[in-house]
Amino acid sequence: MEEQQRYFYQPNPVSAVINWCWTVVILLIGIIVWLEITHFQWITAAFFVVFILLAFFQITRRTVLVTPTKLVFSRVLQKDYLIIPRQSIRQLRFSKHSMHMTVNGQTMFFSFMPNSLESIKQQLK
Repeated sequence: MEEQQRYFYQPNPVSAVINWCWTVVILLIGIIVWLEITHFQWITAAFFVVFILLAFFQITRRTVLVTPTKLVFSRVLQKDYLIIPRQSIRQLRFSKHSMHMTVNGQTMFFSFMPNSLESIKQQLK
C-alpha cells in the first residue's frame, strides 16, 4: 500500500489573487445590494451564503495528495484532478512558502504552509 499525505495549497500568486478577488466581489455585491435597499433582503443573504461557500471551497478543496508515484492536485471548480507523475517533474525548487516545478515544459507554482512544504520536500527528495 502506498503511503499518502494530503496537504492544502494555493495556486500560483497571480491565479490566487484573481480567484480571491472574484470571491470578494460577490461579498461586495451583497453589501452594495443591502445598502441600496436599506434593509436586509433575501438576495443579500443569498450573496453572503454564496460568498461563504466559495471561500470555504477555495480553502478546503485545494489539496494535493502526495504518493510515491504521483502528485494529485484537486481543484475548486474543476471535476478533473491534475495528476503529475513524479518521473515527469523537472527543475523542482522550493522557496520559503512555495514549490516551483516544470512538468512537460510548463512551469507550475504552488503555495503551501511552511511545515507542509518541509514535509513535501522530504517526500519528494
